[in-house]
Parts: sequence; structure tokens; C-alpha cells
Amino acid sequence: MSTLSRLEKRLKEKARSRLEERLTLRLDPATHSALEALAREHGMTLSELAREALTMLAEEYRARATKEKAQEPPNEQPEEPSDTPPSDTPPLFSGAAQE
Repeated sequence: MSTLSRLEKRLKEKARSRLEERLTLRLDPATHSALEALAREHGMTLSELAREALTMLAEEYRARATKEKAQEPPNEQPEEPSDTPPSDTPPLFSGAAQE
């Protein structure tokens, strides 16, 4: 089986399990009507509108988290000195006999 076929099979299996997941929200009639009208106005179903709203929230959360992480000061702990030189460092005495 090719890599592409295996990937496609795996994606279908994951999609199947996600289709079985449900989220139920109880909205008051006025909110439900307003959301349905908004969805209709944009040629969407209420489910599509909800998915778009959740995607937008996730993107905003990700952007905020990235911005906060960029503002954190770098971890400036000094490195502990090592007894052994790095492997790419040439020997101090290149003419010395190797043991």
C-alpha cells in the first residue's frame, strides 16, 4: 500500500470518529433567530457559522499566544562550563601525540 493510500485511509478513520462527536448548545429563541438570520445573510448554515466562529476564536487565541511568547525575555541562564571540549573544536596542541 502506498504512503498516499495509507494517509488517505488514516484521515478517513479520523474523520469518521470526529463526525460522531457532537456539541449541543441551548440558545434562547431570540439568539437562535439572530444567528440563523446572520448565517442566512451570508449564505451559510448555522453549523457553518458556528464552525467559522470557533475557527476565528482559535486563530485569535493562537495569535495572542504567539505575541505573548515573543514578548517574553529570553532565558539567559549561563551555560555551565564543560570539562570536555565540543567535538568540532580542534585540539589545542595539534602536533601532540594522540593517546
